[in-house]
Amino acid sequence: MTNIPTDIKSFTELKPWWRTPVPTEIVLSGRGVDELLSKLKERGRKPFFVVDGALKEQPRFAAIFAQRDLFVFDATSSEPRTGDVDSLRARIKAMDREPDTLVGVGGGATMDLSKAVAICLANDEPAQHYQGYGLAMNKGADIWVLPALNGTGAEITPIAVLRGPEKKLGINNPYTESAVAVIDPQLSADAPHFNRFFTMMDCYFHHYEIMMSKTSAPEAIEDAKDGLALSREVLSHDLSGYSLDLAIKSAMASVLGGSSTIGGRVGAAHAISYGLSNSAPHLPHSVAVTISMSVLEDVYPEGYGDTRRFLEINGLAMPKAADYGIGEKDAAKMTKTALGMEKLWHSCFGDDWKDIATEEYIEKIYARIIGE
Repeated sequence: MTNIPTDIKSFTELKPWWRTPVPTEIVLSGRGVDELLSKLKERGRKPFFVVDGALKEQPRFAAIFAQRDLFVFDATSSEPRTGDVDSLRARIKAMDREPDTLVGVGGGATMDLSKAVAICLANDEPAQHYQGYGLAMNKGADIWVLPALNGTGAEITPIAVLRGPEKKLGINNPYTESAVAVIDPQLSADAPHFNRFFTMMDCYFHHYEIMMSKTSAPEAIEDAKDGLALSREVLSHDLSGYSLDLAIKSAMASVLGGSSTIGGRVGAAHAISYGLSNSAPHLPHSVAVTISMSVLEDVYPEGYGDTRRFLEINGLAMPKAADYGIGEKDAAKMTKTALGMEKLWHSCFGDDWKDIATEEYIEKIYARIIGE
């Protein structure tokens, strides 16, 4: 890519850098919180805010926490669960004035929760019934998002990833796509090193796996190539401190992560990560994919090498499954979960995936992870 901006003014003047058509209105901003609130007011929206509780101590988000209709989500304790969606939907349904817009402010988990609740407002079954692909659903409230971390891609993907009682799987539906995404790279300035680094690692994995996919559309692969170059550039630096230059590149890579996901699909590392996540509620998705990539040198040699290099640059050790309480007791459950990720195995290995991604093959991968 050329002409990557290094200042906010140039960022806000950027022309679209993605190839895959994106229905979301992407607003590039240098005053993200104020612009979000102004646009909601100008367009006469009745918003309900879903906000990451970790932002409460950051002054730049004070105006968000001052809003009347607000739910504070603790994204540190768990990724959003289907039960979280059901309870928040019930709370909103009981309000005197039902909102027409769900506004997600935070990282990928918070945005996914807002997306899931928005669509489930118009669909009465428990949220777990809607985990999957191609399910008929009614359109719910409009979805607006304000990312506080750069890299998740959740700001424009038609997916709301949830932990269910039986599986971790998204509500994959066009109605979970954001109508408006206000993107301000400055909003990640106070993010901890851990969050900034691993969020970008997830961005890298999205691009890398989509680029290596046997089923991704050509324009998705092209977006993934650009996103891969940007995320590699960012992760080749120590991210313990905030850099506007790197934050802009991260925000651009994140949008490409979303656009490439529309026509592309991740692969083996994500399939394995879902088994890990299903067995450890406190394991962040980005860390789960990092653990998965650490044992997939034979499938993704370049991704394996980059992962170790990025961790070393940032002075971080390779995370271990045991750090999150995962052990031999979880092997059977993890294997069952990963076996169910058929679309991801097809993406990774192509039409012959069933001959490769067998139960025995997946068991051996988890055995290596547990043994690390």
